[in-house]
Amino acid sequence: RDVLNALGTYPGDPGPLGRECSGIISAVGEGVEDLKIGDDVLAIAPGSFGNYVTTNAHFVVRKPYDLSFEEAAGIPITFLTVYYGLFHLAKLNPGEKVLIHAASGGVGLAAIQLVKWAGAEIFATASPGKWEFLKSMGIRHIMNSRSLYFADELMTLTDGKGVDIVLNSLAGEFIPKSL
Repeated sequence: RDVLNALGTYPGDPGPLGRECSGIISAVGEGVEDLKIGDDVLAIAPGSFGNYVTTNAHFVVRKPYDLSFEEAAGIPITFLTVYYGLFHLAKLNPGEKVLIHAASGGVGLAAIQLVKWAGAEIFATASPGKWEFLKSMGIRHIMNSRSLYFADELMTLTDGKGVDIVLNSLAGEFIPKSL
Protein backbone atom coordinates (compact mmCIF):
# COMPACT_ATOMS: atom_id res chain seq x y z
CA ARG A 1 0.00 0.00 0.00
CA ASP A 2 2.80 2.41 0.88
CA VAL A 3 4.51 1.94 -2.50
CA LEU A 4 1.27 2.55 -4.39
CA ASN A 5 0.56 5.51 -2.12
CA ALA A 6 3.98 7.06 -2.79
CA LEU A 7 3.52 6.54 -6.55
CA GLY A 8 0.05 8.10 -6.41
CA THR A 9 -1.55 4.96 -7.87
CA TYR A 10 -3.45 3.58 -4.86
CA PRO A 11 -7.17 3.37 -5.67
CA GLY A 12 -9.05 5.52 -3.18
CA ASP A 13 -7.63 7.09 -0.05
CA PRO A 14 -4.66 5.04 1.19
CA GLY A 15 -4.30 7.09 4.36
CA PRO A 16 -0.91 8.20 5.70
CA LEU A 17 2.30 6.38 4.86
CA GLY A 18 3.26 3.58 7.19
CA ARG A 19 1.09 0.79 8.61
CA GLU A 20 3.55 -1.28 10.61
CA CYS A 21 6.62 -0.52 12.66
CA SER A 22 9.02 -1.62 15.36
CA GLY A 23 10.72 0.30 18.10
CA ILE A 24 11.05 0.92 21.81
CA ILE A 25 8.11 1.93 23.95
CA SER A 26 8.59 5.45 25.34
CA ALA A 27 5.18 5.84 27.00
CA VAL A 28 2.12 3.75 27.83
CA GLY A 29 -1.46 4.77 28.32
CA GLU A 30 -3.81 4.18 31.20
CA GLY A 31 -4.82 0.55 31.64
CA VAL A 32 -1.92 -0.92 29.65
CA GLU A 33 -0.50 -3.70 31.80
CA ASP A 34 1.37 -6.11 29.50
CA LEU A 35 3.73 -3.54 27.98
CA LYS A 36 6.13 -1.15 29.66
CA ILE A 37 8.49 1.69 28.84
CA GLY A 38 11.70 0.29 27.35
CA ASP A 39 10.11 -2.81 25.75
CA ASP A 40 11.27 -3.63 22.21
CA VAL A 41 8.08 -4.10 20.17
CA LEU A 42 6.54 -4.45 16.73
CA ALA A 43 3.15 -2.99 15.96
CA ILE A 44 0.46 -1.98 13.53
CA ALA A 45 0.27 1.80 13.70
CA PRO A 46 -1.18 4.08 11.00
CA GLY A 47 1.20 6.85 9.97
CA SER A 48 4.20 5.00 11.36
CA PHE A 49 6.81 6.72 9.19
CA GLY A 50 8.01 8.96 11.98
CA ASN A 51 10.02 9.13 15.15
CA TYR A 52 7.03 8.45 17.41
CA VAL A 53 3.65 6.79 16.89
CA THR A 54 0.66 6.13 19.07
CA THR A 55 -1.45 3.01 18.62
CA ASN A 56 -3.79 0.77 20.54
CA ALA A 57 -1.97 -1.68 22.83
CA HIS A 58 -3.90 -4.55 21.20
CA PHE A 59 -1.84 -3.93 18.04
CA VAL A 60 1.52 -4.17 19.82
CA VAL A 61 3.60 -7.23 20.74
CA ARG A 62 7.09 -7.69 22.08
CA LYS A 63 9.74 -8.08 19.40
CA PRO A 64 11.47 -11.46 19.32
CA TYR A 65 14.97 -10.88 20.68
CA ASP A 66 16.66 -12.49 17.67
CA LEU A 67 15.10 -10.12 15.11
CA SER A 68 16.47 -6.72 14.23
CA PHE A 69 14.10 -3.77 14.33
CA GLU A 70 14.19 -3.68 10.53
CA GLU A 71 13.21 -7.34 10.27
CA ALA A 72 10.47 -6.96 12.87
CA ALA A 73 8.90 -3.98 11.08
CA GLY A 74 8.02 -6.20 8.11
CA ILE A 75 6.13 -8.80 10.11
CA PRO A 76 2.80 -7.51 11.41
CA ILE A 77 0.51 -7.17 8.40
CA THR A 78 1.75 -10.08 6.28
CA PHE A 79 1.79 -12.57 9.13
CA LEU A 80 -1.50 -11.35 10.57
CA THR A 81 -3.12 -11.70 7.13
CA VAL A 82 -1.82 -15.25 6.73
CA TYR A 83 -2.54 -16.33 10.29
CA TYR A 84 -6.10 -15.03 10.13
CA GLY A 85 -6.75 -16.66 6.75
CA LEU A 86 -5.20 -20.04 7.48
CA PHE A 87 -6.01 -20.59 11.13
CA HIS A 88 -9.08 -18.48 11.90
CA LEU A 89 -10.97 -18.80 8.61
CA ALA A 90 -9.68 -22.05 7.06
CA LYS A 91 -8.95 -23.87 10.35
CA LEU A 92 -5.68 -25.34 9.00
CA ASN A 93 -4.74 -28.72 10.49
CA PRO A 94 -1.56 -30.82 10.30
CA GLY A 95 -1.39 -32.99 7.19
CA GLU A 96 -3.70 -30.84 5.08
CA LYS A 97 -2.66 -29.72 1.61
CA VAL A 98 -2.34 -25.96 1.02
CA LEU A 99 -1.95 -24.17 -2.30
CA ILE A 100 -0.05 -20.92 -1.80
CA HIS A 101 -0.27 -18.65 -4.83
CA ALA A 102 2.56 -16.15 -5.39
CA ALA A 103 4.58 -18.06 -2.80
CA SER A 104 7.73 -15.96 -3.27
CA GLY A 105 5.97 -12.69 -2.35
CA GLY A 106 5.60 -11.24 1.13
CA VAL A 107 2.33 -12.94 2.06
CA GLY A 108 3.44 -16.14 0.31
CA LEU A 109 6.69 -16.34 2.28
CA ALA A 110 4.83 -15.75 5.54
CA ALA A 111 2.38 -18.48 4.52
CA ILE A 112 5.20 -20.94 3.84
CA GLN A 113 6.55 -20.45 7.35
CA LEU A 114 3.16 -20.84 9.05
CA VAL A 115 2.07 -23.81 6.92
CA LYS A 116 5.34 -25.58 7.72
CA TRP A 117 4.88 -24.73 11.40
CA ALA A 118 1.39 -26.26 11.26
CA GLY A 119 2.70 -29.47 9.70
CA ALA A 120 0.74 -29.15 6.45
CA GLU A 121 1.89 -29.90 2.90
CA ILE A 122 2.72 -26.99 0.58
CA PHE A 123 1.86 -26.63 -3.09
CA ALA A 124 3.15 -23.33 -4.45
CA THR A 125 2.93 -21.13 -7.49
CA ALA A 126 5.59 -18.59 -8.46
CA SER A 127 7.21 -17.24 -11.59
CA PRO A 128 9.86 -19.68 -12.90
CA GLY A 129 12.71 -17.34 -11.98
CA LYS A 130 11.84 -17.79 -8.30
CA TRP A 131 11.54 -21.58 -8.25
CA GLU A 132 15.14 -22.21 -7.11
CA PHE A 133 14.62 -19.88 -4.17
CA LEU A 134 11.49 -21.78 -3.14
CA LYS A 135 13.27 -25.11 -3.61
CA SER A 136 16.02 -23.86 -1.27
CA MET A 137 13.27 -23.44 1.35
CA GLY A 138 12.30 -27.09 0.96
CA ILE A 139 9.24 -26.54 -1.25
CA ARG A 140 8.81 -29.62 -3.47
CA HIS A 141 5.65 -28.84 -5.43
CA ILE A 142 6.09 -25.64 -7.45
CA MET A 143 3.97 -24.57 -10.40
CA ASN A 144 3.98 -21.55 -12.70
CA SER A 145 2.02 -18.56 -11.40
CA ARG A 146 2.01 -17.03 -14.88
CA SER A 147 -0.13 -19.81 -16.39
CA LEU A 148 -3.43 -21.50 -15.65
CA TYR A 149 -1.79 -24.91 -16.19
CA PHE A 150 -1.07 -25.02 -12.47
CA ALA A 151 -4.56 -26.48 -11.92
CA ASP A 152 -3.89 -29.53 -14.11
CA GLU A 153 -0.45 -30.01 -12.54
CA LEU A 154 -1.97 -29.78 -9.08
CA MET A 155 -4.55 -32.44 -9.85
CA THR A 156 -1.77 -34.71 -11.18
CA LEU A 157 0.37 -34.14 -8.07
CA THR A 158 -2.55 -34.96 -5.76
CA ASP A 159 -3.89 -37.95 -7.73
CA GLY A 160 -7.01 -35.97 -8.62
CA LYS A 161 -7.85 -35.02 -5.02
CA GLY A 162 -6.80 -31.35 -5.08
CA VAL A 163 -5.96 -29.38 -1.96
CA ASP A 164 -7.78 -28.54 1.26
CA ILE A 165 -6.98 -24.81 1.36
CA VAL A 166 -6.08 -22.16 -1.21
CA LEU A 167 -4.33 -18.96 -0.15
CA ASN A 168 -4.71 -16.72 -3.18
CA SER A 169 -3.57 -13.25 -4.13
CA LEU A 170 -4.03 -13.71 -7.88
CA ALA A 171 -7.06 -12.38 -9.76
CA GLY A 172 -9.15 -13.23 -12.80
CA GLU A 173 -9.23 -16.81 -14.04
CA PHE A 174 -6.85 -17.92 -11.29
CA ILE A 175 -9.75 -17.80 -8.84
CA PRO A 176 -12.06 -20.38 -10.50
CA LYS A 177 -9.06 -22.52 -11.57
CA SER A 178 -7.90 -22.62 -7.94
CA LEU A 179 -11.30 -23.82 -6.81
